[in-house]
Amino acid sequence: MGKPVQNSIECWVIRRTADAEDVVLLLHVPASPAIPDGFWQPITGGIHQGETAREACVREIFEETGLKVRAGDLRRVPGHWEFDLPHQVIRKELFWVEVTEAAVRTAPEEHDDWRWAPVSAVEGQLYWESNRRTWAAVQVQRYGGEAG
Repeated sequence: MGKPVQNSIECWVIRRTADAEDVVLLLHVPASPAIPDGFWQPITGGIHQGETAREACVREIFEETGLKVRAGDLRRVPGHWEFDLPHQVIRKELFWVEVTEAAVRTAPEEHDDWRWAPVSAVEGQLYWESNRRTWAAVQVQRYGGEAG
């Protein structure tokens, strides 16, 4: 009964910088009739049959950016991350990871641009409320009382 449920991951990729605030990788989804300007988002993707959320996260990060991370470096953000859309329910496992590599290669069939955005500018660049909510949770876990 009800809408189909899509089990997925969302991962925020953070890179420390030596002399400035940390930066966060955002990927741009191309324009569509519904969203003419497209939108910025973190790494997202479905969990394949027989795959753990961590395995899906490692795979999606590599597929969407070319960055290689280890499952053990992923930090899970606890919580209930479920979003009710008109055609389906998205149930997310939420993660963040720190990387040192700055060069990114996007998958052109999914994204048409990428950027490292300063932590303080991320929220203002997000289109979806669900991404703003998950980013806020990542910040609390990652930075707590520490300045970004």
